[in-house]
Amino acid sequence: MNNKDRVNQIKGELAWMPQFRRGCAVCHCKSHPKGMTFHHQNYNFNERIHSDFPSGYAGTLQYYRYLKPIIFKEPQRFSYLCTPDHQIITRLSWYGTIKQKRIFRILRRSW
Repeated sequence: MNNKDRVNQIKGELAWMPQFRRGCAVCHCKSHPKGMTFHHQNYNFNERIHSDFPSGYAGTLQYYRYLKPIIFKEPQRFSYLCTPDHQIITRLSWYGTIKQKRIFRILRRSW
């Protein structure tokens, strides 16, 4: 089993937790061709983040091995998301609340 498969195995184990069984918290898909991920809703002081680990699947495997017990202990701090929805949430978080409100106001008028 390669590192990518091991990462997906850990994600799969975590996805079976009751909090995450509905799938993506945004679109409710159970899987996505681009993958699924766990999104921190908040970080604790001195908690390591993905960029603290080496790049590539070897680093991602280290990260998920580090993250697994944290998610089991405090699942309310995480959302299970498909990769496209995670990208949207991450990019929106780069903006301040005033700009986010303006974006959503324009979005609501666009429907």
